[in-house]
Amino acid sequence: MGYTRRNLLTPVPMIEDFEDFNESLLERCDADHDREHYRHKVSIAALWEEERSQLYNLPEYAYEVFRYESFAVDKTGFVKIDANRYGVSPELAGQKVQAKLWFDKIELFHDRQRLKTFRRNYGKNQECLDWRDYVPLLTKKPNAATETKFFGQMPVLWQRHLEATQGAERKSALLLLSEIVAEDNDALCDEVLRLASQQGRADTESIRQCYYFISRAEFHPQPLQLTQAPEMLDYRPDLSAYDALSLGISVGMGVSA
Repeated sequence: MGYTRRNLLTPVPMIEDFEDFNESLLERCDADHDREHYRHKVSIAALWEEERSQLYNLPEYAYEVFRYESFAVDKTGFVKIDANRYGVSPELAGQKVQAKLWFDKIELFHDRQRLKTFRRNYGKNQECLDWRDYVPLLTKKPNAATETKFFGQMPVLWQRHLEATQGAERKSALLLLSEIVAEDNDALCDEVLRLASQQGRADTESIRQCYYFISRAEFHPQPLQLTQAPEMLDYRPDLSAYDALSLGISVGMGVSA
């Protein structure tokens, strides 16, 4: 541990993202495996391979390090954890939610259903929220959309589209956006507007058709697979009765004429 601390963690690193830091630290450790051991005069990697054969197998399931806590949702739909506020849903105001606290993330549950997963924030007095939770509310107050604190989190093309609309047109756009979010297709948001723009259309109904075109995969039924070949029938109908009928009609028509 002393070697690692002196050579990899000195001076004390400034960590902005644990995942990025751990990845870079692993790369440096892998590179250090090529170093020759000061006593055995072989590489660290060779010594590790020799030692690894004597070790027990790792557990089949990783040990999860977390703790559970319960929090009350305030009237604005947030829960306060440590020194920060996390947005759950305004509809849960006044109720209790359960939090599964990891070192790097927070999972929030209500009525045994997972609500949200947030990256854990180690700042102070910051608000962490998900814009998708608030779109249904914006349909009731569409003119407030561009003034909300989470507007900048929305997909870029939808920000521009909403800024270019107002009144009933903006409400219609937000209703469509709410539909897209409710179907967990928010990853398609900008693609939908991009396709509508390519067609030279900006009205909500045209955008909706573009959304349906992208999200509803066309169904192509596969040919029926038979378990055995059908029996081939020697079907040779006797058409002489139709010939006699045709002849009778022709004669009749000639008599009447």
